[in-house]
Amino acid sequence: MTEQEKQVWYDALKERANQPGTYAVTGGMRVAELGDGWARGELLLEERHRNPMGIVHGGVYCTMMDQVAGSAACTRGSMCRTVNCEVRFLAAAQGAHLTSRAEAVRMGRSIAVIRAWVEDAAGAVCAEGVYTFRLKPMESSK
Repeated sequence: MTEQEKQVWYDALKERANQPGTYAVTGGMRVAELGDGWARGELLLEERHRNPMGIVHGGVYCTMMDQVAGSAACTRGSMCRTVNCEVRFLAAAQGAHLTSRAEAVRMGRSIAVIRAWVEDAAGAVCAEGVYTFRLKPMESSK
């Protein structure tokens, strides 16, 4: 892909990831940036994101990481599906803003392995994980 084609693809991925009505968007998350093998997402915390103990629900972290990891896995022109994820919860989030990040560990022709993590407003890592995706090349419209 040329740089211009990559940017068009990244813009289309970001638009799809941030489509109103989808699970992650309904939960308040958005993919803010992405590039070759990486992505960054954001979430402003609300009361609905907390569990009965008053801390951020683990599912929020998992959703954020899955969304940015999947977006990162698709940045080379493929569609993908999550095959596996391994998540570790490390700390309760502080502040009102979460940032999720994902970086490719390995991008093959049919499998991508992506490392993802969520940081709170102070930059503390609250959760981290490794996600594996099956890749399917986009069919050409020619």
